[in-house]
Amino acid sequence: MLSWLPEHIQKPVASIPTTGQPHSCVRRAADVLATLIRDALLDGQYENAFALAGVRDVLNGLSKPSDSLRRRAESDAYDFIADYTESQAQAGVRKQVMADLRLVSTVLAATDIARKQESASGQLCSYARVEEIIGSIYAKNPR
Repeated sequence: MLSWLPEHIQKPVASIPTTGQPHSCVRRAADVLATLIRDALLDGQYENAFALAGVRDVLNGLSKPSDSLRRRAESDAYDFIADYTESQAQAGVRKQVMADLRLVSTVLAATDIARKQESASGQLCSYARVEEIIGSIYAKNPR
């Protein structure tokens, strides 16, 4: 169907492991991004597709050690998703799309917390750590 798209956009994200839960937040966020990238490409919104791919790359690199470039990419990803979510809200997209974008924002915010803990305490950022933060902080305070 979409054979002209790069293979990594056509398939679900295989490189992001689950944490034993059937549908981890990080995995769902990555799958949401894959769908958004595909839709942006199909709509001819190549800049948005490229930026969304950058956000997805950030999620793919959660378990990698932190450095200044990675932290900058994470910050840029969060800023882009915040702006993109706002523009999508103004465009009147479906409620499910807004919920999906909030999930991506939540994962990026939890990643920021994990990275800050990594630099303060040495506890490495990982997919499991991001899931733990989401479960302990964001589950208690739904947006």
